[in-house]
Amino acid sequence: MPFSKKRKFKLFLNLEWIFNRLAHETSFAVYTPDEHPVRQFSKAFILDHIKETDTVLDLGCNLGDISFMVAEKAREVVGIDHNKKAIEFAKQKYKRPNLIFYDVEAHEFLQKNSASFDVLILSHILEHLDDPKEFLLAFSKFFKYIYIEVPDFDRYYLNQYRKDHHLNLIYSDNDHISEFDRDELRDLVTACGIEIQEEEYRFGVQKIWCKVKPGRI
Repeated sequence: MPFSKKRKFKLFLNLEWIFNRLAHETSFAVYTPDEHPVRQFSKAFILDHIKETDTVLDLGCNLGDISFMVAEKAREVVGIDHNKKAIEFAKQKYKRPNLIFYDVEAHEFLQKNSASFDVLILSHILEHLDDPKEFLLAFSKFFKYIYIEVPDFDRYYLNQYRKDHHLNLIYSDNDHISEFDRDELRDLVTACGIEIQEEEYRFGVQKIWCKVKPGRI
């Protein structure tokens, strides 16, 4: 039987996501981390705000490529992740005298660590959390500035189509709990007493540089 227009529409939406996802995943086999357009623009945005005197914590650093590029400018960078294999890889691949990696739980590290940090890097962290607001409230008190990068739900109109037609939302990764449109991310950050100083939207990601307000809620 021929498909109705609505069934065709849903099929095309799903096919679009599949091929978009396959192309994006394959891109990381074609580009090196230093060459990838997503990383290049993230690097430019972050390093434009990092000062040479800054100490930086890259929370959930995974394989360490962002930690490594931030250490190009910052005074000191610490990358932490609870993925032991990822940290072992980072230690072997990315080495600078001002860069160190730890396999540790983030809150435990901050509670026990006597050193202070100027900047918190949260690159593709919030979309994995059950309660991102609780997380930001708990962690922001340790820092002066926060860099946040998450997928951009508003990157194109097809996601809105899925919402309008009551389709399951397909996130960028199957372990994402949620994704944020631009208003949702702004509302989340400001509700935590954090001031957004600059925003950028490119290549399907939201990048925001934030200042933690003194005496925030």
